[in-house]
Amino acid sequence: MATFLLAHLGTAHSARTAKAAAPNAAVISLPVILLCSGMFFIGCQLGCQRNDRPVVDVESPKLAERMSAINQSIAQSPQIVSADPDPIIEKFCSHCHRLPKPASFAREAWYDEIHKGFEFYARSGRNDLQPPALKDVLAYYRAHAPESIEFPAPPAVDQNWRDRFNREPLNWQDSGDLSPAVSSIKLMRWDSKASNQVVVTDMRSGSINLVTLTPSQSSAQLLTRVGVPARTTPCDLDEDGVTDLLVADLGSFNPYDHAFGQVLWLYRDPATTNLTVTPLIEHIGRVADVCVGDFAGDGRLDVALAEFGHRETGAVRLLVREGDQSMNFTSRKLDHRPGAVQLSAFDWDDDGRTDIATIFSQEFESVELLLNRTSKFDKVKLHQGDDLTSGSVGLEPVDLDRDGDMDLLVVHGDCFDNNFANLSHGVGWLEYRGELRFQYHRLLDLPGAYRAVPADMDHDGDMDLVAVANLPTNVYPQSLTDQNPASVVLLEQTTPKRTESTSLTFESHVLERGTPRYPALEVADFNQDGQMDFAVGTLLFDTDPPHTAAAQLPRMAVWWQKP
Repeated sequence: MATFLLAHLGTAHSARTAKAAAPNAAVISLPVILLCSGMFFIGCQLGCQRNDRPVVDVESPKLAERMSAINQSIAQSPQIVSADPDPIIEKFCSHCHRLPKPASFAREAWYDEIHKGFEFYARSGRNDLQPPALKDVLAYYRAHAPESIEFPAPPAVDQNWRDRFNREPLNWQDSGDLSPAVSSIKLMRWDSKASNQVVVTDMRSGSINLVTLTPSQSSAQLLTRVGVPARTTPCDLDEDGVTDLLVADLGSFNPYDHAFGQVLWLYRDPATTNLTVTPLIEHIGRVADVCVGDFAGDGRLDVALAEFGHRETGAVRLLVREGDQSMNFTSRKLDHRPGAVQLSAFDWDDDGRTDIATIFSQEFESVELLLNRTSKFDKVKLHQGDDLTSGSVGLEPVDLDRDGDMDLLVVHGDCFDNNFANLSHGVGWLEYRGELRFQYHRLLDLPGAYRAVPADMDHDGDMDLVAVANLPTNVYPQSLTDQNPASVVLLEQTTPKRTESTSLTFESHVLERGTPRYPALEVADFNQDGQMDFAVGTLLFDTDPPHTAAAQLPRMAVWWQKP
């Protein structure tokens, strides 16, 4: 997807950077990992089984000539094996982002990664940087890269916690025999009398389904089909007392630069309950997420959207209502970079204006605030991944320590750009410390981490977490697959009594292993029995051997917590 999906949809890194250094030219440098493309959840570069739009040819006719010129610099140059990179390498490879770390890949992987990075630079058309000799870059990274990357073996399934749940598989026919590509599950009270309904989107079939969750009797109803839905946001946009849906539409399952993305408003007539699909904005890049808030300060809901895009397209946009009664919106770019995966609206600086938190993938790998100053938005960087392989994929607002302010959960684990999992994958907590200062805490190591949702799972008054993983079938290193990695994990908060000098503590409980194919997750007390349940959605590419547990996963599964 990721992104999304994201994600799901298709979130992954791309090779495009800001164009400041070379006007009218795409700024693309070595970053190795930048060979990444497109959104997950998001990752989805493997394609789908639908008749999709043709992929745009991004190859420059002068690419071979450019590569030839670059490779001429390889001539005769000493092998660089010092602890620090040569200044030419460091400048070239970190001009627009952090310098890639040698430990991000095993030694034998660096040749392909570096060569692709040079290709990206060749395609960009830039000539304002001095490219180092490819063999010097290769020598440096190979000299300092590990022979192999080893992931710690995951803990065994915690049977005591596993026995607290009944797992109900849910399958329904969705556009023939297409494999599931569930990108999001969102709790929504479509029927005012129901509290057990979720909206489920599938990127491959384009379906938006209303699923009513009842133990052993759950059912799905198709609401409509759109292009490639990444995520949905329930809201009463027109304030008529009926909850509608906003849909982030990627426009293509495969990641590439195009203008097929859109934001759709699924309006429900209060009198007839008929559903009308209306574009709020169209003809833009891949849209991964939307959120709503009164950003204009006029008492009405506006819409912010994460246009993930690809390499040349993408932005964070704001759609502001026109006129007193109008449902027409004016689009305004708040950030011109591609790679925004997910958004969240909240007044973080307590000035009465709604701000926007954003997590970026691509070469940025950062969490940033857009502070609402009415006439403009000021950018504040809260956190940046240590490396371009961080795989930024998720953002969730939560007062995790229950101190009265809003923190952020951040998820890193997308590896659909090149199938390499990374030791940096997992879940982190950005604790709000006041005055727009956030402190990062590592909560969970989880290869392929894709989504984490907070909830009090054990009814002890504090916030726990449920997290899921989403890995490609042929993930590298192969040893990771051999370990049967964790796919569903519950983090139980065990903080005895917190003070200013102590942090939160958590105990990890693995609930499922060997099936990390989950880009979608929702947590709630679906059946109103006082116990928190959760639902997971599956993304398959028909590449898992038929006999494996992953290949046999249902479209969706509900984990009902026993009374």
